[in-house]
Amino acid sequence: MGSLDFGKIITIVMFFFIASFFFGDKLLFWYKHKEDLQFSLSKMVYTKADFNALEEVDKEAILDEISLICIRKHHVDKLNCSDTAYWLANSLEADGVDVDLAIDWMKPCSDACEMGKYDPAVYEERNPVSGGKIDKSTEDTKPTKWIWDD
Repeated sequence: MGSLDFGKIITIVMFFFIASFFFGDKLLFWYKHKEDLQFSLSKMVYTKADFNALEEVDKEAILDEISLICIRKHHVDKLNCSDTAYWLANSLEADGVDVDLAIDWMKPCSDACEMGKYDPAVYEERNPVSGGKIDKSTEDTKPTKWIWDD
């Protein structure tokens, strides 16, 4: 392995700037929206008949999770409630959910969007054993002590 000279460093920096110029907005959009529609439902249903055959507890669990997804999408992307409901229906249809079922789920999505509050604590990563919040920072969170502060 050779050492990096000035020409190689300039080439790497120029490649980075050119790539960020052409693909930066796409990467930024992907980064902002990578967790938009992550269904971690215990039971995913694809047709209206399958949804109606579920027990009430399972139906409520699915609708609650859909409501949370819609509330998050509404507040993160600053969409109005009808756009959020249409986004949900289009995303569900793209994942293979029946159109009738996706349309039925638009109403709970819109209602949750209008009535719900965005609680970031719901979306924080939790420790599965203790249920406590996982702190991803490795820094000490104490404030800086200045010489003149006694």
